[in-house]
Amino acid sequence: MCEQEKRKQALDRVNSKRFTTLARMEPIDEARIAHHARHTFENIKAEGHPTRPLDFPPPRVRRGRRVNALVVHPRTGTRDVLAGVLHRESFRSRKGTSNSDSLGREEEDYVAYYPQRRLQDAIYGAVWACLVLRRHRGRAEEDAAAAARVRPGDPNAPIVWEITGQHVAIKMIEWARVMQNRGRLLEDPIKEIAAMQLIGTEHPNVLGCMEVLQDDDYLYSIMPYARGGDLFGYVVNESRAEGGMEEPVARYWFRQILEGLHYLQSKGICHRDLSLENILVDENLSLIIDFGMCLRAPYTSRTNPKQIASVSEGMRRRLILPQGTCGKHNYMSPEIYRNRDPFDGFAIDLWAAGVILYIMLTGFPPYDHATLSDQRFEIIVDGQLMDQLHQWDIHLSEEAGKLLQSMLRLNPRDRLTLADVMAHPWVVDENVTPPTHVEAPY
Repeated sequence: MCEQEKRKQALDRVNSKRFTTLARMEPIDEARIAHHARHTFENIKAEGHPTRPLDFPPPRVRRGRRVNALVVHPRTGTRDVLAGVLHRESFRSRKGTSNSDSLGREEEDYVAYYPQRRLQDAIYGAVWACLVLRRHRGRAEEDAAAAARVRPGDPNAPIVWEITGQHVAIKMIEWARVMQNRGRLLEDPIKEIAAMQLIGTEHPNVLGCMEVLQDDDYLYSIMPYARGGDLFGYVVNESRAEGGMEEPVARYWFRQILEGLHYLQSKGICHRDLSLENILVDENLSLIIDFGMCLRAPYTSRTNPKQIASVSEGMRRRLILPQGTCGKHNYMSPEIYRNRDPFDGFAIDLWAAGVILYIMLTGFPPYDHATLSDQRFEIIVDGQLMDQLHQWDIHLSEEAGKLLQSMLRLNPRDRLTLADVMAHPWVVDENVTPPTHVEAPY
């Protein structure tokens, strides 16, 4: 597939309803659960010595420009000059008049982005909701060329844009902050972009990267735009007085989280900071985001068992040497909290998924810190989770309690695999209630 088609499909997915509510309500097909989701801790431990995570491929970054741009409203023909419009640097040679760049993309395929609203601050910058613009052809372009005293289509003619009605999110990362803090913080913005490019935009439950640009001041990561805030806010709104969400509603979201994790595992990626706050809602879909702390799982090479390879070239993943205590304390697995023993990257994400399900069903986190000095944590890992909830007058179904208890075991050897969870009776139960439709703010 050519570059233009890939980008067009990514943009189309931003505001489309391609993945409908009914599709998300379909039961998980156990036959398509991949082998990587079935490996137990013992399988992985027996594979060989623990090792460091793999490096991500270097991110692919193009030069961008922020300009004051002439923009046309296609419905009314009104023209505005908008400040801070971001687009790739001109693909046209200053000496020539080529109408495509080195990748063969025609100028009509070029898009630009106008920042409209600051969504949230980030460690290295901020995330903005941006309006997508496309190349305009018409009277406005002719007038702009005439004002510049050149012919339309001349390499020196001003570019004129028009509004599409689509939106994207752009994480604007300040180079000054990157240079100051990279290596001092566990969150790595360069690695995050590399991971998101590896993830892509094909899966509806994981937020990948559509394009990356840079100028002298910022690194711009362009992503699909999610309309409904994070899943934490949705859980707060939907929680009942006597507990969290109704089980059929929680099941709807939890299935999507499992689908997202299954896809990440297929790419060999361990998130390492999975939480309700790091899951966005877009209409009736959830998307896993924020890959600044993620790791690339090491695998035993198929061709040389003494070498380490990526998931695409490997047989079975290896345990990872301790990489530091990271993530939110009330989602963190005990092995990451201790930071002493080798760990399975996929298992710690699945632990966090168990915590997410606990919060969705009860309305509060299961513990403060993943250590036996935390009394609530000790009760849970001792197998008394349901007794504890009954004392608090929170009553879950027997299958929900069994699932939570089996996911939140102190020893990773005793926990369910992703395949086990996806095939669990509570997960595959047909009683699923989709959420209230989330309206777009634009």
